[in-house]
This record gives sequence, C-alpha cells and structure tokens, in this order.
Amino acid sequence: MSTVDSVTSLPHRGSRALLIRLFIPFAVAYFASVLLRNVNAVAAPELVRDFSLNPADLGLLTSLYFIAFTLAQLPLGSLLDRFDSARVNGGALIAAAVGTALFAVAQNTMMLGVGRALIGLGVSVCLMSSLRAFSIWLPSAQQPMANGFMFAIGTLGAIAATVPAQWAIAAFGWRAVFMGCAGLVMFAVAALFTVPPPCRSHTPSTAPVSMRSALGHVWRTRQARHAFPAVSFAVGVLWAVQSLWAGPWLSSVAGLSGDTLANTLICMPIGMLIGNLFHGWMTGRLRAAGKDGFIYNRWMLLAFAVILLPMALKSTVALPLVFFAFGFFGAATNNYFALLTPYYPKEIVGRANAALNMALFGAIFFLQWGIGIVVNFYRTSATGAAATTDGFAVAFAALFVIQLALIAWLWPMHDDVLREKRR
Repeated sequence: MSTVDSVTSLPHRGSRALLIRLFIPFAVAYFASVLLRNVNAVAAPELVRDFSLNPADLGLLTSLYFIAFTLAQLPLGSLLDRFDSARVNGGALIAAAVGTALFAVAQNTMMLGVGRALIGLGVSVCLMSSLRAFSIWLPSAQQPMANGFMFAIGTLGAIAATVPAQWAIAAFGWRAVFMGCAGLVMFAVAALFTVPPPCRSHTPSTAPVSMRSALGHVWRTRQARHAFPAVSFAVGVLWAVQSLWAGPWLSSVAGLSGDTLANTLICMPIGMLIGNLFHGWMTGRLRAAGKDGFIYNRWMLLAFAVILLPMALKSTVALPLVFFAFGFFGAATNNYFALLTPYYPKEIVGRANAALNMALFGAIFFLQWGIGIVVNFYRTSATGAAATTDGFAVAFAALFVIQLALIAWLWPMHDDVLREKRR
C-alpha cells in the first residue's frame, strides 16, 4: 500500500475539496513561474537603459533562465519520484524567490545573471510537480482536464507579463515589480508546504530506479519514442514565436506597430488559454469513453503545422484569427503529458515528464536562436526592406516542412494504437 493510500483523514480521490487543495497551490506557483519567464520582454527597455546592455548581453541574460531550467529537469525530476511533489516544488521555489529578489536589487550584470539563473532553477519543476500530483490523486479521466486548467493558468501568467506588467513597471518601476514577484513566489512556497495532501506514491520498499534506467524505459516506450520529436519541435515553435519572434514578424512583414501590434499579439495567448481548456476537456471525454486521445491530438498537431503557412507566405489576411489559431492548436501539445503518463511505471513518472520538459525547453532555446540566424542571414546578405521579410518566410517555411516530417514519424504509432483498440 502506498503512502497516499495509507492516509485516511484526507478527501476522497476526485472530490471537489481534494481538487481545490491540489490545484490552488500548484496553480499559484506555475502562474508565478510563467510570469517570470516572460516578464523580461517588457522590462527589457528599462534593463538596457539602467545597465547599458547591448542586444547580445540582453539575449544572454534572458537565456540563462532557459539554461538553468533545462539543466535542472532531470535531477529535480528524480527528486519528484522519491519525495513529496509539493515539498520538492516548494523547496526549489525558495531559490526562485532568492533569485527574483537578487534581480530586483541588482547593481551590475553579474547580479542580474545570477538572479536570472536562480529563477530558472527554482521554477523548473512547477509544472512537473503538479502533473505528478495529479497522476497520484486524480482518476485517469480527470487528469487531462486538470492538466488543461494548469496550462491555462500558465497562459494567464504569460498574459500578465504583457500589458499588466508594462503598466506596473510604468507605475512602480521594474525593481518594485520584481520584488513583488519575489513575494508572490514566497506565498506559493508557503501554500505548497501547508495546503496539498501528501503527493508521494513511492513506497519505502520500492527498489530505487537509476536515472539511466528510468530514461531508458522512457525511450523504450513506443508512444514516448514517437511523440517526443514532433511534440518537442511543436512546443519549441510555439514558444519561440510567442515569446520573441511574433512581434518582429508583425512589425517587419505586416507593418504593424503600437496598439494594433499589441492587440494582434494578445490573440495568441488568448488562443492558448481557450485551447488548453478545450483540449484538456476533449481528451478527458475521449479517455472516459474508452477512446484514444492520441488520435485527436495528432490532428491538432497537423492543424498547428498548417497554421505556419500564412506566416511562411507572408500573408497579412485575418491576422488576429491566424494568431488565435496558432495559440489554440499549439496548446494541444500540452496534452501529451497526460497521454503518456499511463505508459510509465509510477516510480519514474517524475523523471519521464522531466525528460519531455527538458526536450521542450531545449527545442525552444535552439529554435529561437535558429530563426534569428536565418532572418539575420537574409538581412545581412541582401539589401532593401524585403530582405528581412524574406528571411522570415524561409524560416517559417522550414518550420512547416520539419513539423510535417516529424508528424509523419508520429502518425504510424497512432494508427497502431487504433488497430490495437479495435481488436
């Protein structure tokens, strides 16, 4: 009997009280993590002014979050498998709180860099810990919807890092905003240590599983082996575009600026918000009906690839709808955490999800960089206003072709699953 099963004074699995106790602390933590991931885009002009940063300095400073985040995935994922998920999350977030406070009071770029890296390290398991807790406490049919709500909370964090953060920085200054974020992170720490039920299914008698063995098992899982490349690439495209390249594309290709550009940009996180809720609900309904959610999500990945075509063709028709659809279909990639979890042994779920998350953030890092290389190549090797727009066209066309190739790798696995269910 597991530790969780031995607890008798806690709410019943799947009850409303349990959902509240599980969801709220993890949601606050994940909201704060996504807010801190994206807020530098709004704070960038202030940082450039106060620290005399050039574009290379700013790029390196921002990337330190992703480097620390990626490197922390597997060791912290191992801790999630061995210890209580909420407390592992809360302990890691203490580093994020320290990093955010250090960033707020920084007097030089070294302090900024250390603070940014600590933030990435500290928030690196906010999502994975919640998915781990849901897999322990919630029935299988409820997990996709719970995951969808969690991803929706993250999208709210991304939205908060745009216009609201810009208003707060203008009103109070960037240092006060980051200090406020540090306070929010500490509130999440306190909630994670006091509110959730025990989020640990590992029994003392369970034999330890090495990191190498756990990852080997993930790779031997056919569903994960086929899903990782296509899903990682799609998530990399989604966040590389949303967090950086959507704005320059709208400015260079569509010629938008000011409020028109901002109003178009916000369509993307709104699409993600609605998509997270809808795809989680749909996948949960399919699972409850005994149907395969992989088939549905395969078509969503294909639709996401097709949405890249207007950007590759430099089309400016119905841009708010295109950006909404980009976020909506891209959000379906988040369902793969819930879809793959049942195929892993309970004792390696944390490391398995961490491996997928590490692949996702690695893809974000390289795709952000790769799109920039392509665009910069065209900008420096040709003259005229069309040079940059041609670079964007080639970059998005390449993303479309690569995504189609990866979906082709993913497709046969889903057909095999469907045939197995028909037998």
